[in-house]
Amino acid sequence: MSEKTEKWFDSHQETLCRVSRVLWENPEGSEQEYQSCETLKQLLRSHGFSISAPTAGLDTAFTASYGSGRPYIGFLAEYDALPGLAQETVPEPCQIPDQPYGHGCGHNLLGTAAAGAAIALKEAMAAEGLPGTVFLYGCPSEEIMVGKIVMAKNHVFDDLDAAISWHPGDRNRASEESYQAMLSMEYHFRGKASHAAMAPEEGFSALDAVELMDVGVNYLREHVPAGGQLHYVILNGGEKPNIVPEKAAVWQFIRANTTQDLQRIAGRMDDIAKGAAIMTGTAVEKKILTGCNETRIVPALARLLEQVMSQEVAPPVWSEEEKEFSRKLLAALGQSPDTLRQNYGADAWENPLHDRTDALTGKTVNILGSSDISDVSYVVPTCMLFAACYPMGTPNHTWAVTACAGGSIGQKGMIYAGRVMAAAGYHLLTDGELRERVKASFREALQGAAYTPVA
Repeated sequence: MSEKTEKWFDSHQETLCRVSRVLWENPEGSEQEYQSCETLKQLLRSHGFSISAPTAGLDTAFTASYGSGRPYIGFLAEYDALPGLAQETVPEPCQIPDQPYGHGCGHNLLGTAAAGAAIALKEAMAAEGLPGTVFLYGCPSEEIMVGKIVMAKNHVFDDLDAAISWHPGDRNRASEESYQAMLSMEYHFRGKASHAAMAPEEGFSALDAVELMDVGVNYLREHVPAGGQLHYVILNGGEKPNIVPEKAAVWQFIRANTTQDLQRIAGRMDDIAKGAAIMTGTAVEKKILTGCNETRIVPALARLLEQVMSQEVAPPVWSEEEKEFSRKLLAALGQSPDTLRQNYGADAWENPLHDRTDALTGKTVNILGSSDISDVSYVVPTCMLFAACYPMGTPNHTWAVTACAGGSIGQKGMIYAGRVMAAAGYHLLTDGELRERVKASFREALQGAAYTPVA
């Protein structure tokens, strides 16, 4: 680890906390992150980075770079917020009026820490005269599975020796978790309108087709591979009950532990849609919105992150005020002391903020949920860590995360994550043998698979 990266964080904590708070106070939804994007670009520009924007045709994506030549080390930033999760920094539900979005996934912290890590590594490079190039990629629209997928398709990450990211969580650990492959699709049915009472025999109901498809999909649940998940909402079910609906649509999500399983489920869902159309005399058209592969875990990179987290960068020290805030927040979420102790240890209620580092298991763990970082992991060696930014037992995508992401709890986790990423980046930049081990580990993780976009 370079002393320069540590010293940079020591002297710039207030700056990073201020930037994260600016993003928190001005939350923007996916594909709308104009101010957030500009705030991070200004921070990087002020520390000597060159900025290229937009990237991959995405208005709120950008590439910041410093240095020249190899190795190429990249950090991945996200900064989009979630609808309906505006929340004051208090430990009970308290929505901010007239604010449609909130950082209930902590991306204000995620983007700021990634930028901080890139800047800290740049400072070490400049001070020590190190060759190489450090990149910070502004990756928008993660919440709708767009940014990194489009960027990967456009070969933005192809030349990296390693990509490093993180995510706010309730524990400190190097990630061995593989996010699920996912496919997002709309099925649009078209029939024939008629008077539902006076001429029902003349109508072909698109709504009937949607409902029959949904019945078929629900029966499919029993027959998907282990880990498979199906979610849907009806987008359009007609205009009035006395008119046979000419148009109707359903939005379907499929998740699976592997892309291969995902495609198997998708094929069966297509057949169900065709069957619903045949049964109702309607036509069906499928519209693919987005999709991602599962995450490929690179053990050599996971071990590097664990080494940094367990031996080089100490986790945050939590104040009694932060612990009390956390207990009140957990109580407002309905978490009991006994449940917390049962799930997280005997002292979990007294110390609800994680203050150590979990050890690696040595195994890839399939987790529920998806992320566009998975497509990056098919292209270049990719790693991420989780850092405690809210109390253990706090569900993600909730008002409680927004409350922590705007205050000292989230900010302490953010600074910790930034330090870890910068230290890992320094090792990769300066250790050629490590980079070779990472390349070999990446090849083994891919098992011969080539990157193919799901959508």
